Amino acid sequence: MWSKASLFEALASPQACRLELPSLSELTQTTWGQTQLDALRRQGEEWLGQPIPELSYQLFAEYARSGDRIRFQRPYFERRGRLLTFALLCGLEPDSRWKTALEDMLWAICAEPFWCIPAHFLDVDEQPLPFEAWETCLDLFACETGFALAETLVVCGDLLDETVKAQVQAQIERRILTPFCRAEQIHRFESMHNNWCAVCAGAIGGTAIHLVADRARLAEILSRCLSTMQTYLDSFGEDGVCTEGVGYWTYGFGFFTCFADLLLHRTGGVCNLFHIPKVKAIALCQQHYFLSEGCTVSFADGSMTGGFRMGLSCRLQEIYPECAIPSPACADDLLRDSCYRFCLGLRDFVWYRPNARFGLPSRRSVWLSDAQWLLSTSPSLCLAAKAGSNGESHNHNDCGSFLVCREGKQLLCDFGACLYDAQSFGPLRYERFIHASRSHNVAMPAGCQQSPGSAYHARDVVAECGEQDKLSMELSGCYECPSLNRYHRSICHDVPVQQIIVRDTLDFSSPERCTEVFVSPYPISLKDGRAVFTSPHAQLELVFPACLTPRLCTETYLAHNTGAETTAYLLHLDAAETLRHDYTFVIRGM
Repeated sequence: MWSKASLFEALASPQACRLELPSLSELTQTTWGQTQLDALRRQGEEWLGQPIPELSYQLFAEYARSGDRIRFQRPYFERRGRLLTFALLCGLEPDSRWKTALEDMLWAICAEPFWCIPAHFLDVDEQPLPFEAWETCLDLFACETGFALAETLVVCGDLLDETVKAQVQAQIERRILTPFCRAEQIHRFESMHNNWCAVCAGAIGGTAIHLVADRARLAEILSRCLSTMQTYLDSFGEDGVCTEGVGYWTYGFGFFTCFADLLLHRTGGVCNLFHIPKVKAIALCQQHYFLSEGCTVSFADGSMTGGFRMGLSCRLQEIYPECAIPSPACADDLLRDSCYRFCLGLRDFVWYRPNARFGLPSRRSVWLSDAQWLLSTSPSLCLAAKAGSNGESHNHNDCGSFLVCREGKQLLCDFGACLYDAQSFGPLRYERFIHASRSHNVAMPAGCQQSPGSAYHARDVVAECGEQDKLSMELSGCYECPSLNRYHRSICHDVPVQQIIVRDTLDFSSPERCTEVFVSPYPISLKDGRAVFTSPHAQLELVFPACLTPRLCTETYLAHNTGAETTAYLLHLDAAETLRHDYTFVIRGM
């Protein structure tokens, strides 16, 4: 990284950090561009006919009363969605309606008492902040809001009334830049080893590059942001994997890339974060999350289905030609993000390159040694298996688990994240079905589930990639089960034979029962000593030993973004008490 002195010198010749939207004619020449523009116009027209959603005190207080985050956050994020929509429309086409709506939205956001959401009023020790600190609390969404307002001024500033611009600049200064510049104050995000570092520091740094003219002050802000960015990079292994899933990869690395690109241009190419080898490794990782079109690796708080940001992916491919981008069909719509992240939505248009190379080979295999993920894809079956630790960020107790995808859907699955509320990151986290090992494809020896914490991890991990992609590990150390001496699991994707073989061997010091668990988002049926997992478009069968007694059951959980009650289907295979359990499971398409 760079010192304050070297940053000060690199900033000597002001460079314009332009964010030029394409012309309407350029945008409408491509199917993707026309589709996004049409969706933007439809959403804009709809919101023009509706009042700005209120952020009442009763909604604000709901989190303290019940732990519910979604009732307040829904209108909070709709306001940011309106900001993004009206700013883009205002910048793309002349229409006084878009200008008026944008100015009203800017004014409303500036009038919000707090930009931080209620769940995040915490200090560096995770203790509640005093009321007087709420207005200047720098959480993910306060920092994003400041960055979004700053970039609105960059894109649409020439169209806006001077009073509106002055109010926006004043609120950004008071709520974001001044608090961050207090040397004596350490902000919570600065020591968080996850996407918070990149999002908050990237947003603050980008805001400062746009708005801070004083070179010494800008160098001071950027130096502190770069220190936090180093913490973000340190949270990755050398393989560049974000173990929280492609959504969190996009979130954190997207803001990192926006900041790094602004810094590169503002310093005339002197400060280039893209030259750091680990940054390249992280950039190349996006392609690994896509097992097939529409199906993504969902370990931890990931998602079974995910998309990529078109602009971000095109920009990364410009920087690193090795970057592979999935099919355009996997691209997220610009307004699909329920949090409406302004900088990524804007760059979907600014960075989109119609001549980018799209598509991933159907046969791939890779061992990601730091994350301890084996990814193996073929036209018939796709496998993601992990060894790993139960001390990861957004952790689930899932060492040794795996998922199987067929025809673009996970049939043996990892459910990923559930609804976030007051208990999501507290002491009761692992009492929930989604976070506990009983919602994953692992055994319950003697009725025990895996325990949380970095001390509970897979050992003796061996991986091999070839015609047969293999992963083996010892999992007994993941359980607090006194009688369990050994739990060896091996997983093999035999690509030529088009099947996946899972073998579990468990040894106990005294006779114990054991239950093998397999989970799916789709109904499971039992037929002739095998279980059949059925999606609307594909089937998967799991052949199990006759000595195991099958049970079918269901659990419910609340979906991550919507809070909708969702059914999980489970196959339990029960074994009688014995000292040694040795089972082979064969998984194949139907």
